[in-house]
Amino acid sequence: MSSAADQPIDVRRLIAEVPLAEHARRADASHDDLTPEHWSFRKPFAPLDKAGPNLMRLGAMLEAADLSPGLRVLEFGCGVAWLGRELAQAGCRVVATDIAPKALAAAAAHDARYHPDLAGKLRYAPYDGIRLAVANASQDRILCHEAFHHVPDQAAVLAEFARVLAPDGSAIFMEPGPRHSGASSSQAEMRRHGVIENDIQVQAIWDAAQAQGFVRMEVGLFTVRPRMLPVAEFQALYMHELERGPPPPHPAADTYRALARPVLEGFRMFVLHRGATPAAAAGPDSRQREGLLARIQVLSLRRDATGLDLSLRVENQGSAGWLPSGAQRGAVNLGLLLLKPDGTLANRNWHRHQFLKAPLPPGAAVETRLRIALPEGAALSLDLVAEHVRWFGEPGLGQRLTLPG
Repeated sequence: MSSAADQPIDVRRLIAEVPLAEHARRADASHDDLTPEHWSFRKPFAPLDKAGPNLMRLGAMLEAADLSPGLRVLEFGCGVAWLGRELAQAGCRVVATDIAPKALAAAAAHDARYHPDLAGKLRYAPYDGIRLAVANASQDRILCHEAFHHVPDQAAVLAEFARVLAPDGSAIFMEPGPRHSGASSSQAEMRRHGVIENDIQVQAIWDAAQAQGFVRMEVGLFTVRPRMLPVAEFQALYMHELERGPPPPHPAADTYRALARPVLEGFRMFVLHRGATPAAAAGPDSRQREGLLARIQVLSLRRDATGLDLSLRVENQGSAGWLPSGAQRGAVNLGLLLLKPDGTLANRNWHRHQFLKAPLPPGAAVETRLRIALPEGAALSLDLVAEHVRWFGEPGLGQRLTLPG
């Protein structure tokens, strides 16, 4: 006769029967062994035997997040904030939050000891399980890396996400799959710590997200391990798929199905969007990399002892509209690149000229004038830049100016 301790834990009963305050206490207690040198600070490279799939999942998540320097990012369920710390070092403005005060304290102590340069770039905010300690519409992205399956009330958390996201913001999740609670490792964690190891059901999440004002959900299909093939089989598959040659020894569908199955069974990576895509609204714009093409015409160029007077005509020859100049993501500015006398790059970010006061649609043009001081012996190149997205002329050096003597 089996005892109650031998019976599988029903995560739904666990969520329903344990008060929120007790869930929070248990989550905090699970971090009792944290120190600034704990192995969890070495994620995603620790534990090493899981580093490969961990990095592949993280890469898929970051690709979906479409991050760039300057974006405001909230990391929800940050633990020791190994992810938020890297994003802050990459130039994002990060708020890391967790329901476990011990995790946040260990993360702050780790930063003070090993990353004092992050002061002012990464902020820790406590989470009481009800309300996030950030202002309305203050975040461009929310990243939730294997944390959402721990929350007792997913709908309430989604409501908070909707509150704090900017109108065009999005929340990106990497979570386990729809049978997670029954896995032996999940059962062990629930028995040991009493914490929630819930299943992730994307349809239920989407139903709850729509009720909170999210307008679009995307679910990622990706792989976490390569399928290694003999060279002859790989070549046959390549020929069949890319060059439409003879069919491979094994149907391509079988290979792709084998690659995707572990993800379909064990992981869910998805994105919830607060606003419609630019293409679905006013058409594609300079917040995306595609469709950015320009023609810069020099109308006049005069040089004197103190600098240059430059008059330009700039035409949008691409398929994406340009956002007005400024510092925000996708704003289109004129960039002046400083060159060495031999023509190689000295400073890509030497000068920015904000020339657009209003959006510029495809096919339209605008004229602008600027006055610049030029260092002795230097040369200049011109290019447009969609801030935090791309230089129009990359990977080149733009359009070199021929300066009068």
